[in-house]
Amino acid sequence: MEVYIDIYIFENIVINLFLLLLTFKLLRFSFNKKNICIAAVLGGLYGLVIFCNVNLLNSMAFKLLIPAIMIYISLESKKIKYVLKSILVFFMLAFMLGGICFGALQMQNTYMIGQAFVVENNSIKYIVLSVAIVFIFINRIVDLLKDRALVKNFLYDIYITEGTRTVLVKGFLDTGNELREPVTNLPCVIVENNYFNQFDIPDDKKFIIKYDTINEVGEVKGFKGNIMIKNEDSNSWTRVDAIVCGCERKLSKEDEFQALLSRGIV
Repeated sequence: MEVYIDIYIFENIVINLFLLLLTFKLLRFSFNKKNICIAAVLGGLYGLVIFCNVNLLNSMAFKLLIPAIMIYISLESKKIKYVLKSILVFFMLAFMLGGICFGALQMQNTYMIGQAFVVENNSIKYIVLSVAIVFIFINRIVDLLKDRALVKNFLYDIYITEGTRTVLVKGFLDTGNELREPVTNLPCVIVENNYFNQFDIPDDKKFIIKYDTINEVGEVKGFKGNIMIKNEDSNSWTRVDAIVCGCERKLSKEDEFQALLSRGIV
């Protein structure tokens, strides 16, 4: 029998990713999208031990350890109870899927008691792979649509005016943004620098706002601008008082918005 290593690894990766996604969806546990792919690849590569004559790698301990590692690196929360629940459900699903596949093989291939069981037809493998691939794609599409719908609900059109200069940007309402200018106690609007730098602000109108986050401590420059905002689902404009601050980072990879609004504004 000929075995194509690349196809074999791909099939294992797909099945591992399918089982991991199904496990976390059933338990409603949060997972890291990047790490779950790494975990699936790890499981797919571990499948190569079937071709190795290494007792340690083929031992029951390793067969339990690898799925545990896959689940641990995939989960957002590393609490032991979440890990144990995920391992239990993962193996239940794996055994259930294996039982379905073996039952289908028995129905597709005739055999006699006392003789070797020879697999001549194995169409169930392609059915399972097709279902797994469709599930993975649908899951990704649904997550993407949910994320875009969530972002759209918190998007606002923002007109920022200073002197004779007016700039229109898309703003995202960041409920975790509580940055305020300490003297005026006004909330801050964070704007990407390529928009912020379009304003020529005299030194006497500039504000220096210090901030302190979990990963960073620093300061940003800002100014008090004339701001008008409008939600995408509304036709009315609202004037707000806020401090406009510059930001070196790009706020949205897809360029869906160029500013972050404080919850104190809306």
